[in-house]
Amino acid sequence: MKKIFIALITVLLALGMCAMASAEENVLIPPTDFVFDPATGNYSFNAVDENVSYYFIRFFEVKDGEISGEYISSSKRIRGGKTGEISGTIDLSDVAWGHYAVSLNSFAAAGSSFVSPEPINIYTVFGVGLPLERPEMLAMYSGNRVQFVIDWWTLDNYLYYEYLPYAKFTFYADEACTQEVYSDTVDLELLKDTLRKNPPGIIEIWGYNLTKGDHLYVPVGTEVSGGPVGSLRTELYFCYDLYSYTTESMGIPAGTYYVTLQAISRDEYILNSQITPAIAITLTDDAPVAEYGMATTELWKEPGQMDMPGVNPGLQTDRVDFALNQPTVGVLID
Repeated sequence: MKKIFIALITVLLALGMCAMASAEENVLIPPTDFVFDPATGNYSFNAVDENVSYYFIRFFEVKDGEISGEYISSSKRIRGGKTGEISGTIDLSDVAWGHYAVSLNSFAAAGSSFVSPEPINIYTVFGVGLPLERPEMLAMYSGNRVQFVIDWWTLDNYLYYEYLPYAKFTFYADEACTQEVYSDTVDLELLKDTLRKNPPGIIEIWGYNLTKGDHLYVPVGTEVSGGPVGSLRTELYFCYDLYSYTTESMGIPAGTYYVTLQAISRDEYILNSQITPAIAITLTDDAPVAEYGMATTELWKEPGQMDMPGVNPGLQTDRVDFALNQPTVGVLID
């Protein structure tokens, strides 16, 4: 019985090894000599397996050295079924700034016994040597608290054309901005979690809430009653995109302060934005009340308003280092 058992195990192992060998034999042979030019979008590669049905060249974000699991841009379907050089051009107009793995993916025909091979990656960065668009902001201050909202048009331009960077708020005790008393850097990437879209116009809605939250922007001199309805310029709630500071949290006394904002690059390839001119705010020792004083940078613009507030990218063309005026510049990296 023992000999029969051992013989059976031997046969099963042999069958398993044969199955593994068969699977390995059915893996498509990946192409060679993949070349991609991030300045023009031109690509070429050498197809060596006529059983590859088709190819795609896809862009995946690279964060902290890891390739994201979902591609953000893709070529059109590239026909296979042949060997030899295949070349073409990818439209780069929809590729935002950032670090990417440009992946050449080979695919087997549906229903075939072939297995797709691992993709071939080329690494590139777009936006190299260019400054981020300068952000704009709104400040709402009352008592000992100030709350900042970064302009939604700014955020949308970052999202579509550049990337969501860090943002640095800096407080100064003097109008000349020589006596820094406090600074804080926040990660705008986190605002992706608050982004919603209004399908009729594909309008981005950043951190707005129609019925909840205690963060009500009320322009000075406006009489307000009821909830956040009516004219955009009388009532507008900002909830999840608020950056809130108090004299206690900053460790500074009551007084008048001058605040600047700057977009800070996430990497060594893209440049920080210009710094905004300072806006003046006044903080007291009192607790905040419902109405706020207001200050904005010179190019701040409230969201548009239809059934709810929202923005589309590329419409505020007066921005400093306007994203759409910056060329798509890419370089290959190791």
